[in-house]
Amino acid sequence: MWKVEDYNVYEEMLLNDYENDEQIIETISKRFTTYGYKRIKTSAFEHYDLYSKVKSAINQNEMIKVIDSTGEVLVLRPDVTIPVTQQLAQRTGKLSSELRYYYVQEVFRQPFERSEKIASTQAGIEYFCESSPEADAEVIALACHTMKDLGFNDIKIEIGHAAFFNELVQDLPITSQQVGQLKTLIQAKNIVEIGPFLENFQIANEVKQAIEQIPFLYGNPSDVYDRANGNALTKKMQDTLDYIMDVYRILKMYGLEQYIVIDLGLINHMDYYSDVIFQGYVGRFGKPVLMGGRYDQLGNEFGATLPAIGFACEIESLAKASEKSKRPSTTIDVKIVYEDVQVGQAIQIANELRGRDYRVLSFPKRKEQSDYQQSDYVIQLTETDSSLHYNEELISFSSMKELLDLLASVKGAL
Repeated sequence: MWKVEDYNVYEEMLLNDYENDEQIIETISKRFTTYGYKRIKTSAFEHYDLYSKVKSAINQNEMIKVIDSTGEVLVLRPDVTIPVTQQLAQRTGKLSSELRYYYVQEVFRQPFERSEKIASTQAGIEYFCESSPEADAEVIALACHTMKDLGFNDIKIEIGHAAFFNELVQDLPITSQQVGQLKTLIQAKNIVEIGPFLENFQIANEVKQAIEQIPFLYGNPSDVYDRANGNALTKKMQDTLDYIMDVYRILKMYGLEQYIVIDLGLINHMDYYSDVIFQGYVGRFGKPVLMGGRYDQLGNEFGATLPAIGFACEIESLAKASEKSKRPSTTIDVKIVYEDVQVGQAIQIANELRGRDYRVLSFPKRKEQSDYQQSDYVIQLTETDSSLHYNEELISFSSMKELLDLLASVKGAL
């Protein structure tokens, strides 16, 4: 049987997790809006046909299927990009102006491991625009700035391009299933098995060698570009390399070159990515915290021309990776402790401070608990004195203006 203290610990864990997630969402949303993105929302339930008939959709085995009252098969939202693109395609057949959207909502996928959850909260952006190095670099810069806003310093953004691999394999005498196997080997950088796998097919030696080199085309952008030139067997592959370097040169203008690496073996499992693809890592967290890319052909599935680029990050993964989640955060700015006769003054001060976006707790001295919740400042109200306690100092004040000036001065000093 659980004891009272067990419930208290459990409640604290739930509150800390929720508050940390909300802080991450607030930070991400603020950054997205600084780049001109507007928040949107999609339905939690989508028609199964939306995903089953789109050739570039996610793995159908991951979908959570339900039956509605009419017998129609629905799925719990497994992805946001596809329904957003479909809804836009229904309104317009061709992109007439750039559109910037962002979302924060749950997605649902059948996990392959018991430790994983069906639902996860995703935050992401969809930028509908013509393909250009400037647009692609801006989105990657936004991803990087978002990670920096969350307090991460050890950031790595890996940039690849779907066309480089696709151009190499498009004319090979192998099935789509075998292409998938080859993708898996390259993505895992399994250099031991790639060669023997290719020996099963009649493929020109120069193509085999180029494919076998892909896992090694990783690292400093300039170095990778020099090494990859020998593997660029077609003009399209060379154009792809030049395009990636154009994106990198613009990212250098953002001052982000220290966070960027090129990985031509980066092959995202979301097949609708057609051009630039990227993923972000932080610290020693073992998996990407964000993934994205350009999907210029997805709109074609719905009869529209809607070039776009976007990315998504999982809030739970960011929370686990965040150093901030490992230390307690202060969720209260001001704690007001008053004697019973000062209740009116306490309410007046609390209302004023809350109106100025301070987070305030107020309670009579007889109910004060030293471990109730930490705060940056404590206001003590007695019959004889009103004082502000901060940083082991106690300063008296006699009016609301004095208190506000005092808070402003000490806040600037901290």
